[in-house]
Amino acid sequence: MRAPIEERFFSAKRSLIVSLLVVATLVILPSGARAQGLEVGGGWSHVTNDFGTDGFNVGGAWWFTDRVSIAADYDSTWDASSLSNFAFIEIGGIAINSHLQSFLTGPRVTFKTGWTDQHKLLPFAEAEFGVSHLNQKLTQVGQPTNSASDTAFAWMVGGGVDYMLSSHWSARGNLDFLRTHFANQGQSRLRLVLGVRYIFGKRQ
Repeated sequence: MRAPIEERFFSAKRSLIVSLLVVATLVILPSGARAQGLEVGGGWSHVTNDFGTDGFNVGGAWWFTDRVSIAADYDSTWDASSLSNFAFIEIGGIAINSHLQSFLTGPRVTFKTGWTDQHKLLPFAEAEFGVSHLNQKLTQVGQPTNSASDTAFAWMVGGGVDYMLSSHWSARGNLDFLRTHFANQGQSRLRLVLGVRYIFGKRQ
């Protein structure tokens, strides 16, 4: 667990690294290929465990074929829970605030048949790997606030489906099994994302 000053330093460092990677990717790509095959989007995200956290997802993907892409997802979810069972006894009320962030990337494979094309559905499976960061604060009446955080390796497997609203827009639902490893222990979570996606260049 890191001290608050060290935590802010590592958070700023991670943000800088991610920003530099995005800029470098845009510079390296040929000018004629920067849009075609690129998918971007976002939506609402829910992750179980730690009282259940809710927030947002932003993501993107680069399509190599009409079935295979490399995806990247960033989720930022929060929860503020009150342990009301202790509010009327001597120790007073206790509140726990959790903030979970994940940055994961990996392959995504889309399945197409005549039936899916007819119903404008594009189911997919995915496996992504990266890091997750959890910050928690415990507040108790009459006591100083205690906080702790950790950053660790994470991975997820799962899938979802796109419903094609047009040749560029789709509505998406994801359900994944997310595995984090905070405090040198494994935690199993479910991740639900509902959102929209836009692809530059028509989805075939």
